Amino acid sequence: MTRTSEPPRALPAVAHRWPTLLGLGFAVLTLLDFEDGRSLGFVVFLAALIYLGAAVLGKPGTVWALFVISTVAWVVLDELGIDAWPALIGGAASLIVLGLVGGLLRRPPLTAAQVPAMLVCGGAALLALTLSPQAGGFLVAGALIAHGVQDLLVWRAKQVVARSMAEFCMVLDLLLGVGIVVLSL
Repeated sequence: MTRTSEPPRALPAVAHRWPTLLGLGFAVLTLLDFEDGRSLGFVVFLAALIYLGAAVLGKPGTVWALFVISTVAWVVLDELGIDAWPALIGGAASLIVLGLVGGLLRRPPLTAAQVPAMLVCGGAALLALTLSPQAGGFLVAGALIAHGVQDLLVWRAKQVVARSMAEFCMVLDLLLGVGIVVLSL
């Protein structure tokens, strides 16, 4: 009797969706510690900032390095009791200037849109800090959901950032935005 060998099993289908799983994990861990939606404004600010950074550099693959660096910097500054907002605002302003000087607005529309996306999402995150917890939380939720829609556009177009980041960010942003609304009601 001849024994037929079975072909090696392919990775489970879910393994190919690692960015979705990572976004889901980050969202769940973040929402388990939920107190005030305004405090999640840094997520949408960082998302807009790293997308802008990748657009200015013109290298979509750099987005994961930008994500790791900015996340680690945020955590370290927070642990040291140092307010990270001035550095974030300075970084965003610097990238906007570099982008404008470097001709970012003359690039494809989705890439050029990272300047206004930074202004809108970043502005919403900052404005939320001045509002009541519920109003500020709803503003952050709206900005996260809006950025999640942008993530979908970026993912479909295969532009601006690596598709894996767009997928991760889309899941994270949408779940956090909806989660803030649900937990705030």
